[in-house]
Amino acid sequence: MKIKQALLGSIAVLASASAHGVTLEELAARLEKLENKVNKYEAKYGPLESNPASAPGSPNLIQMPTPIPRPVVTPAPANADDIDAAYLTPAIGGGGNWFERTTLGGYGELHLNQGDKEQIDFHRFVLFVNHRFSDRVKFFSELELEHSLSGDGKPGEVELEQAYIEFSLDNDWSIRAGQYLLPLGILNEVHEPDTFYGVERNSVEANIIPTTWWEGGVMASKNYDNGFGFDLAVHSALAVTTDPASGNAFRIRGGRQKVAEASSGDYAASFRARYTGVPGLALTAFANYQNDIAPDNTEDNSALLLGGSAVYQNGGFGLRALIAHWDIDGDSFAANDADNQWGYLIEPSYRWSFGDQSVGLFGRYSHYEYARGLNNARGGEFDEYTVGVNYWPVPTVVLKADYTRIEQAGKENHETYNFGIGYSF
Repeated sequence: MKIKQALLGSIAVLASASAHGVTLEELAARLEKLENKVNKYEAKYGPLESNPASAPGSPNLIQMPTPIPRPVVTPAPANADDIDAAYLTPAIGGGGNWFERTTLGGYGELHLNQGDKEQIDFHRFVLFVNHRFSDRVKFFSELELEHSLSGDGKPGEVELEQAYIEFSLDNDWSIRAGQYLLPLGILNEVHEPDTFYGVERNSVEANIIPTTWWEGGVMASKNYDNGFGFDLAVHSALAVTTDPASGNAFRIRGGRQKVAEASSGDYAASFRARYTGVPGLALTAFANYQNDIAPDNTEDNSALLLGGSAVYQNGGFGLRALIAHWDIDGDSFAANDADNQWGYLIEPSYRWSFGDQSVGLFGRYSHYEYARGLNNARGGEFDEYTVGVNYWPVPTVVLKADYTRIEQAGKENHETYNFGIGYSF
């Protein structure tokens, strides 16, 4: 509901109330009270006309978009004392208006790889289903199909990435309870294809953090007026295997249990501090602690991830940087050169806009080291170079092309030409 519509509707109601013996002075005072409430709401949550969805190139890329369904307008109250409650509080519950408070969204991406890797793959098809029980209690979910087909012998999976209840509290506090994406890195929470450069997600976050990473638990978040904020989560843990016969031995990414009958014997916690007080700049520092990252091992394998990110956008110029480092205890990890797994990247870009259309060029350098596994079959130390272009015919549809070269000491270099199309809504 737009501000002007709300105020005009309120004036009509106030005029109706005048027929019940309310003076014009009293009506004017109540209208001023209503305007003050609207102004306070906008100061806290932003303009009512704005769309909170995450747009490509937005400087604030560290929180999930929060769709707000259109409120249901209630009939004009007969008692003027009820005006504020009727027009500032949507009709929640009761009746068949649940669909007015439920929103659908999603994203998808098709990839074509040519060179050392040759395949075409509809990598992801994702649906969001969100519901607002009240202004303070909301539900968010994300259901994903990977690689088009799932089942026995099929390449893909059907995955529930998110399903949580969010409670909005006073003083800019909120609580999430359920299954959610962890507040780590740049892409783990916001990874719609139209929000980042390159056909594939960057290798540092994929192998080190490891994006996409979700867990089950509780997370508290706090925002301050000066641009600072923090998130603190207690949740289920990773279960990295140390079996030398496994291709995923000592590999962080292979330890994601995805809250699928996951072991609850060990715990983990994540923390992120963030700053968005300078227009166009988003800074984060993050940490994750694992009480026992390898429960199949009898030794102490506690682990700590530390990292930070910077996203800067000034006009067409953009810059992203990230570093993440795992320090893992235990002789087995040290013996397999897996006790320190880390990486960093830097990605400058420039974007030109032509009405709803835009074109962006980027380059990215990444260095990362992760567990090698059995017979050095996976992992190692890598330098990766990527250059490419994104074209957005409209803000949430993107065509992509890039060239990637991966260099690894003692092995042949890998080169691929990648093409993709993606969307979100």
